[in-house]
Parts: sequence; structure tokens; C-alpha cells
Amino acid sequence: MKKLIFLALIPLTLYGNGSQQFILNEDRLDELTNSRPPSVREMEVSFLAAKEAYLSLEDTFTMSAEGSGNAYRSKERLLSNFDGGVTRRSTTYSLGLIKPTKYGLEVGVKAFGAKVSNAFINRAATTGISLDLSMDLYKNFLGRITKSSLEKGQLSMKRALIEKNISVKTFKNNLRKIYWAIVANNEQKNLLENLVELSRKQFNESKKRNKSGVADYGEVARYRSLWTTRKASLLSQRYQLSELFKTLKELLPDLNGRNITLGAYDVEKTVEGVLACSKKIRSYSDAPFAFTMYDEMIDMLNKEKELEKKVISHYNDPSIRLNAQYASVGRDFGLEAAQDNLFDSPRARTSIGVNISIPLGGAKKRTLEVKQELLKNRYDSKTKGNLSKIKAYHSETSEIIGFLNEVVKNQKEANRYLEKSMKVSLKKYKQARISVQELISEQDSLVQSKLNEIQTKLKIINTLMDYFSIYTETPCELNRI
Repeated sequence: MKKLIFLALIPLTLYGNGSQQFILNEDRLDELTNSRPPSVREMEVSFLAAKEAYLSLEDTFTMSAEGSGNAYRSKERLLSNFDGGVTRRSTTYSLGLIKPTKYGLEVGVKAFGAKVSNAFINRAATTGISLDLSMDLYKNFLGRITKSSLEKGQLSMKRALIEKNISVKTFKNNLRKIYWAIVANNEQKNLLENLVELSRKQFNESKKRNKSGVADYGEVARYRSLWTTRKASLLSQRYQLSELFKTLKELLPDLNGRNITLGAYDVEKTVEGVLACSKKIRSYSDAPFAFTMYDEMIDMLNKEKELEKKVISHYNDPSIRLNAQYASVGRDFGLEAAQDNLFDSPRARTSIGVNISIPLGGAKKRTLEVKQELLKNRYDSKTKGNLSKIKAYHSETSEIIGFLNEVVKNQKEANRYLEKSMKVSLKKYKQARISVQELISEQDSLVQSKLNEIQTKLKIINTLMDYFSIYTETPCELNRI
């Protein structure tokens, strides 16, 4: 194809007068994508959700301060002067720090106090400082569930980041596909404009020949019909261009209200880049895992599956929790005196206990089976789907590109012969050796062949863009990493 360089500011379409102009090229598309349009922000949601889930899990191990206070008053009737069952007044408070850990152990330090009055005693007060320990002895012993959950959450967050990057890369490549469809449309438009102009000239010439008696009115009518048909084809191209611009503006809302103009591009340079990139891709006999992030995702998915399997395996386990407290207390009449007693002559208070919860019946066992089946299907489908993409996209793309390159080569050769044939047919027509229908048929064949060549080249570019969405790090000039 003849080398074409279209300078900027060649208008392709207008959307109202006075709108801001936008010069369309691949660099400008990258700029708009980097400004995070709505489509890109949607791609960030999954990553942010995975990050939020992981950070929320970590938040459960944050140290917290807890305090409480309570005042109680009662005027209940005493059954006798020795009725100690009625508390007249009481005041309690506590203030402490609690730190859960990743090892199934919870540690707390607390200062507390209580003052009570009843029928026998007035303003009896207790103050103290305690150390509280709570530990899982079985289900989450030494934090085996917690550590697996945290590690899985971290992997999920990293995998979500990779998925986001792949999605953004795919989004950029889809924009580039639209861009090159616009370029192809412009190439086709130029061919059709030349053809429409040729049809107009042929129509005018046929009218002159008709006036001089060389051609009949049927020839004039045929050229008029041909001119109209080709103008319709040109209008159809412009409609397709409007649809491409509409799609582009839906994906990039910042373009709304702007007058899009196609910037400079070099068809032949792009074709050279396509051929060089195609050759490089076909040189890899096996799928080049070094150029894709999908292999990392597969490794992470396998690790996540094993970690979640560990967590799920304990779903039906009994829960055994040890609770222990050691406190140093002081007692006296009034809180101040009790505090003095705590510092001067403290006494120890200890407690230890065990809480046990054992699931009964088969409900949890059935739920566990469903969880395990769900786990297997969810991760296996993702892993196999990603692995299939890696292998299929390389082998099939290599074959498709090879096939399409051969098609382009044959189309170029066909165009050369059709151009030669067109020159001969034009001479024959002027010598009245062929009919106008035959000449028109030759013209249509040549233009259609050139249009097909443009479409085939666009298919190759689209195929490469899809390939780059999987093999994002492919080292070739056409791949904008």
C-alpha cells in the first residue's frame, strides 16, 4: 500500500460548532486512560475490595482500649434487718488495654474498682490490676486458622492488583483497536472518495458522449446509478465512523463535547511493526510465560486454594478456649482507702476456666462438604481458565497471524495485477472493445480488493492487541507496555 501520512487537523467528523478540538492518536488515548475514566475506576473496585478485606482482617489484631462504668441504687424493702440480699448502692469501673494476636492468644491488662453498700456493710471497696489471658486450645491452636486466613488475604490482594493491571492493559488495547478501526475507516474513506470522484467524472463524460451521439442514455443512467451507489457507500463509511466515535466517547467521557480529529499516522511504518512483532511471536515455539502475568496469578490461585482448604477443614471442629486471670487487689472502706491498701498490702486473686463448644448433629458436616466442593470448583475453574488463555492465545494467535499475513501478501499481489488489468480495460473501453458494465466491474473489483486488504490488516492489529492483553510484556515496538 502506498505510504500515507495524514497530517493533524484533517477533520473526520464534527459534533457541533465551537466544541473543543481533540487530536486523536495513541499517546492521547494513553493520557486519557491514565486520568482514570469510569471504566478504569470500575476495574479498581475488585482490587480495593480485596485490600479492604485483608486490612479488615488485620484490624482485628489492633490493640484497643476498653472502659466501663456503672452506678446502681436500690430502695427495695428489706425482709429483716439482716437481709443481705439487697444491695443498696454500688459503683463499678474498669479501664484496660486488650491485644488480640495472630496466634490464637488474647492478652489484656485492666485496672478495676468496685464499691458496694448493703444491710451489713457500708462502702466496702475493692480496687485492683489484672492480667487477662484467653487462648484457643484446639480449633485455632497457635493461630493456625488465623495465619492461613491472613496469608490468603495477602495473596488475594496481590492477585487482585495483577488482575486490575491486566484489565487496564486490556482496556487500553481495546481503545487502540478502536483507534486503528478509525484509521482503517479513514483509509477506506479515501479510496471511496476517489471512487466517487471518478464516478462523477464518468457520469459527466457520459452525458457529453450522449449529447454527441457516441453513447446512449442507458450508459448515462448506469453511470448515474454507479455514482449514487458509491456515494451511499461513502455515507455508510461516515456512519461507521460516527459509531466508532460514539463507542470511544462512551469509554472516555472526557471526549464528550469535543471535536475529534485524527492525528498523523504512518500506515507503512505500522505495517512494518506488525510484521516484526508477528515474526517475534511466531519465533516462540512454546507459550512465553516470561511475558505474561497470568502464570503468577495461577501460582497465587493454587496457594490461595491450599490456604483456604486449611481454614475450611477446621469448620466442624469443636472450640476449646482457656481463660485465665491474675489480679492484685486491695480492699477497704471507700475507694481511696482500697487504693492505698492495693499499694501497701496487695493480695493476689487468680482464676482459670475453660469454655467448650462441640457441634452436634450433621448440619455443619453437610455445610463443610458444600464449602469444600465450592472451593474446588471456584479455584479450579479460575486456574484452568487462565492456563487455557496462556496456551491458546499463543498457539492460536501465532497461527492466525501467519495465515492473515499470507492473506495480505496475496491481496497485495492481486491488487498489483488488478491495477494492471484496470489500465488495460480502460484502454479497451476507450477503443469500444469492452462495455461500460465490464469497466465498472473492473473498478469495483480493484477497490473492493483494496478495501479487503485494509480490513485484513486491521484484523491482524486486533489479533495482536488481544495477544498483548494476555502477554502484556511482549517485547516489540507495537506493544505499548
